[in-house]
Amino acid sequence: MIALRQGIPLLVTPNGRPASFTKQWIIGALEQAAELAGLEHWSMASALTDAIAIYLQQEFEGTMITLFQLEEVIQKLLISLKHDAIAASFFLPDPPASLSLVDLVQEAGTAYELVFFPLLRKRLHEITESSSLRLEISDLEPCLRLLQHRVRLGRHNILREEIVNYIRRYGCSHFFRNKRKNQKPLEIELS
Repeated sequence: MIALRQGIPLLVTPNGRPASFTKQWIIGALEQAAELAGLEHWSMASALTDAIAIYLQQEFEGTMITLFQLEEVIQKLLISLKHDAIAASFFLPDPPASLSLVDLVQEAGTAYELVFFPLLRKRLHEITESSSLRLEISDLEPCLRLLQHRVRLGRHNILREEIVNYIRRYGCSHFFRNKRKNQKPLEIELS
């Protein structure tokens, strides 16, 4: 038996990668479509997202749904509610991207000083190329604990600042802003 998260079918991206349905992702896409349709403060995004989740849990037949199928479901719902302009502007960006700093440390191996930041830059660049509206960077503290064994003791806070500042600088860089000029800025959460 396969248990689906929240009873919602597994989302499959165009490149075949599995992804999770998150309400904030759908709300963000609906709000962006509403803004493109000229509605600055459209208040129905959250309620529609709840309705979509219920439909997927109770009515959708199947254990997987493609990004294209989900986009169609949402557009049909918008049209049925007479929000044609929003439906015409609606598209689903890539699901929220996630990045584990522990995975980067493990990939960098013993060459941390030479490899970690270039790997981080490469991953950030790949995510910038996607249409994701959100990036969840996790494992900062476990990453720092792993790195404490590889760098001089006492550098824990300095290393934290280096990583956080690197991510901030990348998010504010000219390259980053130009890549995302036709979309909302990428929201970055670091935990």
